[in-house]
Formats: sequence, C-alpha cells, structure tokens
Amino acid sequence: MKNIRSLFLILSLALGLQSTVFSQLSDVSFLKGGPADAQALFQEYLTPYANIFGADLNAGWYNSGKVHKLGGFDLTLTVNTAWAPPSARTFDASLLNLSPEAQLSGGSIAPTIAGKRDVTPPTLQYFGDFGGTSVKIAEFDLPKGTGVNMIPLPMAQLTVGGPWGTDVSFRYLPSIPLGKAGTIGLWGIGGRHSILQHIPALKKLPVLDITAQGGYTKLTTYANINYDPSSIGTQVQDYTTNTNQWADQKLEMVAGAWTVNLIVSETLPVISFYQAIGYSSSTVNLGLNGNYPFPRLATSGPHAGEVVVEDADIVKDPLQFEMQNNKDLRLNAGFRLKLGVVTIQFDYTKANYSVFTTGLGISFR
Repeated sequence: MKNIRSLFLILSLALGLQSTVFSQLSDVSFLKGGPADAQALFQEYLTPYANIFGADLNAGWYNSGKVHKLGGFDLTLTVNTAWAPPSARTFDASLLNLSPEAQLSGGSIAPTIAGKRDVTPPTLQYFGDFGGTSVKIAEFDLPKGTGVNMIPLPMAQLTVGGPWGTDVSFRYLPSIPLGKAGTIGLWGIGGRHSILQHIPALKKLPVLDITAQGGYTKLTTYANINYDPSSIGTQVQDYTTNTNQWADQKLEMVAGAWTVNLIVSETLPVISFYQAIGYSSSTVNLGLNGNYPFPRLATSGPHAGEVVVEDADIVKDPLQFEMQNNKDLRLNAGFRLKLGVVTIQFDYTKANYSVFTTGLGISFR
C-alpha cells in the first residue's frame, strides 16, 4: 500500500511539473518579429523539450527479457524521466539567420526552455526605414528558461503473452488536463519475441533470457495561448472587431517515437537484472494554431510611418513545422523485484537525452 501511495505521489508531482512547464509556453512575445523569425526562435527554444518527450516515449517498455507464457500478463504504471544535457540549455541567437531588421542587445546567448530561469535573456529590436528615419517596429526580451531541465512522463502499460514466444504491449495515458495550461495524452503499441528459444545451446540455461523488442508511442498535447493586439503594444490597431477571433489560440505538439532493442536478462527468485542495447528515434510536429496579430510599419495611408496591426496583419496558424529529433544508440540497465505478483522496477537508459524509469505493477505467468 505504501508503494502505491508513493507511486501516486510521483504521478501527481509529474503532472504538476508539466502544468508549470506548459504555463511558460503562453509567452509568445517572439511573434512580434514576424512569422519567419518566430519559427527560428521558437524551434531553437523548444528543441530540448521535444527531445525530452521523445526520450520519455521510448523508455519503460520492459522490465525483463523474459516473455510471458500464453495468457500471462503484467499491468504496470511507470514514470519515465528524461533530462536535457547542459549543451541543450542555451542557444546562440546570432546564429539563427534572423531578418536584417533584427538587432540583438544584451548579448546573444539565450536560455532554451530547459535553461535557467534567473538568467536575463537578450533583447531583440526590429527597425524599419521610413523616409530615411529609423522607426522601431517591435522590442521584446527572448523567453526565459523554466529552470526545469527534466520532464517526468507517467503512463500505464499492459503486456499480454501470446503464442510462439511472443507478447504484445499496449500503453496509454488518457487526455489529462494540466490545469489551465493545456492537456496531455498518449498511446503506444509494442512487442517482444524470445530469441533464446532459437539458440539450442543456451535455451536450457535456467536464468538467462534474450529477447528482441520494439515499440511505437504517440503523444498529443497542447498549451493554451493568450495573445492579442494589446500584447504587442502598437498605437494603431485597425482591424475588424471580432471578440472571438483570439479564442482558439493553442500550441499543439504531436510526437511519434519508436525504438528497437535487444534485451538480455537474468531471472532469480526475487530479483531480475536486465540489460539492453537499442536504437531510438522520434519526430515532433509543432503548430501554433489560431489567429495571431503581427505588427508592421505602414509606409502609406493615414498611418504612414506608424506601427500598425490591420486585418492583413492577422495570420491564421502562423507556425507549422516538424522537428526530427535525436536518433540515438541507447544502453539500458535495470532491475525488477517480484514480490508474489507485485513488481517494482528501476532502470537507467544512457543516451544523449538519458532517462530514469520507475514502475510498479502486477505480473502473472
């Protein structure tokens, strides 16, 4: 009972941390610089979390190299926690090929979303020319880091034994609200096949198991955004009044991750040890959905020489891009305690974005 309470505490802390992290994504002040620069900045800023989610999704698939017998099963709740390496916690904004109108001040090294929160980021200013006079179009600080360089991701997984030394796994996290910040949910499918049964010289060893494993997981999440012309601070706002046109602003992320592994395990009466080598990859699609205003220097008309937001400056779904994340060789090692039908597991995956996995479950046959 104590283990169950501890696991639910970990799950609560994991979701609470994600809510805090997603709240940071409501800061989209970088849109003031236009869609092209916004995409370059946003992609660089979010890359660590995209890689963290990919690493989380590819972890926790197994706690043994021994497949279930026909009809056997295990049901396990796991929390995978990946973290960003130090090299992924800052980026150099001067290397992003921003538009000629952009001017950096206060340095060029900025925190990523996984960077330190107490670091003052650089400031970006945008200037346009009107009749030989330089006019400031926009000014904003690049987003701060969250101070959170790891994300725990909980999920439930059911593995069922099938014929021919094979079992199948299904993992799931229902769409869970993260307070007012957004939602998160996932599903996945995978399987294991016993390699040892095809090696006559080894298959009679009582404690050894060798298994091939593969799995795919898809995660969908979004963060709510609140950004309208008042967020820009322009003096002239000449657009069709529609109080609902800013209502559906969201940052949506869809991540797909797959992994293949070769597992070797040694099963003793109470404890099992397992080691694995494998390969993993993930892809993240990010979309800033809804209507967003972009400031512009008017060169003609009644507001010539002023910064304006007009109907033509409101863009629907301005950012849509795909991020191919780290393709990693992964090394994994861990152990599982089996106390009757109750299992407790812990393992570590060494990769560019490393992962700790903890889990509690029940296992039969």
